[in-house]
Amino acid sequence: MKRHTGRFFIAFFAALVMLCAVTGCHHPVEDFPEEHPGAWTPTDVETMLGGDDPMEPWNRAMFSCTDFLMNYVADPVGRVYTSIFPRPFVEHFNNVCVNLEFPARAISALLRAEWGAAGDETLRFLINTTIGIVGIFDVARNWFHIPSSDADFGSTFAHWGIGPGHSFMLPIAPALNGRDLLGLFFDSAFDIKSYIPYAGYATFLNRMVIAHAAYDSVSGGALDPYKNFRQVMLLRKELQIKLWFYRQMKSYIAQQKMLAASKTVKQLPPDTKIFPKPEHITAKWHNLPFYRSQDPVTDSMRVMMFQSQTDFDKWYMPRSLFDSSFSGKRSVYDLELAPERPEGRYGYYPRPEDKEKVTVKREELVLLLPGIGGTLDNSSMLSFAEMFHQKNCNVAVFDSTFNWRFIVADSKGKLPGYLPDDAARVRKVLQAALADLKKRELLTPGTRLTLAGYSLGALHTLKIAELEKIDPQLGIEQFIAVNPPVSLRHAMARIDELADSSANWSKSKMLKKLTDTAGSAFILFSKRFKTFDGKKDNDDYQINFDNETIKVIAGLYLRLCLRDVLLASHREKALPGLPEYQWGRRHKLYQKIDQVTMKDYAEKFLAKDYPGKTVDELLAASELKAFADTIKDHPGIRIFHNYDDFLLNDEERRFLDQKFSGKLLWFSNGGHLGNLYYLPVRQAITGNSSPVADPSGRGELDIVADRPQPDSQHQSRNDKKTDKKVQFQRQQQPVNDPSDK
Repeated sequence: MKRHTGRFFIAFFAALVMLCAVTGCHHPVEDFPEEHPGAWTPTDVETMLGGDDPMEPWNRAMFSCTDFLMNYVADPVGRVYTSIFPRPFVEHFNNVCVNLEFPARAISALLRAEWGAAGDETLRFLINTTIGIVGIFDVARNWFHIPSSDADFGSTFAHWGIGPGHSFMLPIAPALNGRDLLGLFFDSAFDIKSYIPYAGYATFLNRMVIAHAAYDSVSGGALDPYKNFRQVMLLRKELQIKLWFYRQMKSYIAQQKMLAASKTVKQLPPDTKIFPKPEHITAKWHNLPFYRSQDPVTDSMRVMMFQSQTDFDKWYMPRSLFDSSFSGKRSVYDLELAPERPEGRYGYYPRPEDKEKVTVKREELVLLLPGIGGTLDNSSMLSFAEMFHQKNCNVAVFDSTFNWRFIVADSKGKLPGYLPDDAARVRKVLQAALADLKKRELLTPGTRLTLAGYSLGALHTLKIAELEKIDPQLGIEQFIAVNPPVSLRHAMARIDELADSSANWSKSKMLKKLTDTAGSAFILFSKRFKTFDGKKDNDDYQINFDNETIKVIAGLYLRLCLRDVLLASHREKALPGLPEYQWGRRHKLYQKIDQVTMKDYAEKFLAKDYPGKTVDELLAASELKAFADTIKDHPGIRIFHNYDDFLLNDEERRFLDQKFSGKLLWFSNGGHLGNLYYLPVRQAITGNSSPVADPSGRGELDIVADRPQPDSQHQSRNDKKTDKKVQFQRQQQPVNDPSDK
């Protein structure tokens, strides 16, 4: 038996060596030209890291196997497994597995001459095996602050100068090329679990359950999950080759030791970027104490810190039958919007069970519309739903018109961007969802309906308010708009400006900026941010990226949103000027799509769907100015906006203030959606008080809440009183108004 096993491993090793020879050992980063004329696109970045994927048909087929196994094997098995074993067991068992893999990490670090990393791995193993009880507890990290290097043989081979060659995937294998597959072979050979009977099977089952959540966050619901998976894996491998997380953690620990040794407290810069209410503003105004604005675009990235406060169950994993996290309360229902078209969908959160037996005078259902590219299950939508859910509301959530699901389910098959048509289509979806809720007996007669949206969804909300005023069909009483753009033309121009920020960046500059930003973003996404009450200083909410890099990353993200829209439409019907859609070969198609700017989108694609209208007519009809007079006196409209939103110019700020003075609340800072983690902002949006003019200009905000709003799980029930009036006041400091960007 041992002889046959040995022969198998020799044959397998030989096959991997041959695979490396077939796929080549060139390094895409080295082959990519140093100088890069023009702005970088998502395809440029992917090609730099992983090449142009000549084996794409094979890789897509293998990934389809992985996708099937993860969704139809790992998912149901994981539901049973995590219902039997609670979260502490799953996580601590994984700690034991990681501890037993120490030889591979230590030897990999030694082969790279990373003596410190090899020493840390050895120390971690000794400490966790003894004090941590065979590695059940990661004492080395939690008590002694010794991080893991995360080194492996694949990254060691890369450090030696061996290139990855062409991408080559196998089902389930966490590697994208022959070099890293060969590295997995050596990792397994130096893994203690490989020599313990059945340990590999138990580890695989436990790891599969843990990996499914990460896999779902990357590829779940994506138009092209293979593309998403490849991009994320390429970034992660680049970070692993550079031991990025290990070096960052060591640097952080060293800084903390220096501060402790010098007995100094980290000093924060003065909170000076709070500017007073401009003289021409007549609407309600509120300054945000201790917000510590950086700049409008950077502040906008703080939307990542707008997180659900209850979407974590410390006892059970997601998909467990006993999972009590907020996202686990959501039910997703299908909607048939047109015959012979894929079904649309919406999500529904039933209002929380009222344990205090407070009499609810009237049920309320909040319908939520996301911003560009948003989905009913992304982080921002989840957090918005939680805000209203904690106000004792039922909540229904929807996908954006700028999302592929909406496009393929829509009967008209037109590209999004023409506001009158988009709003009419959203209204049709809302009507179908309300009918479905009635059919399911989830919508009772007399329920108060509120439509709320943020960013592009806010503009749709206001347009639907106009449609409802002219021809009431939905029975919506209240419309809440958060950071609506005034002009899609101006917003599209700003997006193009962000996308062009990387023009003439060299390969070296892009690689350095990209890895640093991606690593920091991975850390940010892994953290759980609490709602900030604004009562004392806190630098946990600062973005540690430079403004230039932030602009580039924001531009790349928005280009990815546009890419999905064009790809989904092109798959349904061929768009002019784009290569033919092929299932197995899309790289050249992506290259072409990524070169499309927002201006190109409007002129070359959107206008084709409306042959009787010019581009100027389409964009003019898509501005808030086109219908503001119709809704300015609507009693149910409330608008919340940040004065320094980079999607607004000075003329648009004046327009909003003049047209909607009695319905508008300005926040001094936040960029675009970048202050939603701030408690007073959340309370204002979900409260029942309508903002009124504040002639004093002192920056006071009155919030009258008809229901308790427990944003923190530690809030005392004795503090939950109805009709609370909370006043926030801060002395304002004279600085200049934000310029028109």
